[in-house]
Amino acid sequence: MLQPSFDAYASALARDEGMARVAAGAPAEGAEAALEAVRATAQEMPVFVVDDVWGRMDVDPADVRDLRVMGAVMRRAVSAGYAAPTGQFGLSARVSSHRGPRRVWRSLLYEEGTP
Repeated sequence: MLQPSFDAYASALARDEGMARVAAGAPAEGAEAALEAVRATAQEMPVFVVDDVWGRMDVDPADVRDLRVMGAVMRRAVSAGYAAPTGQFGLSARVSSHRGPRRVWRSLLYEEGTP
């Protein structure tokens, strides 16, 4: 029997509620700018990690109050048809992330030979 702290359904609900709280607390213009950066990244790269997205934004991740907002942004990007998760992980280049794992995303917008 699983312990109460191991419940896949409850875990998914907690994840979704947490992402909604983080997204609700983020400035709307910041979330829109991040979504636009995902779109631009997906047009330019066949696969990418969120470090690539941060690199296209006019903000230093160190200045963002809650970096977890990118999770909600990536969910929106998936819904918008910009990207899909690959099931693979790369290592972050951000010093503050200490080479931690980052999901690799497959672009749904990239076209070979397009600038």
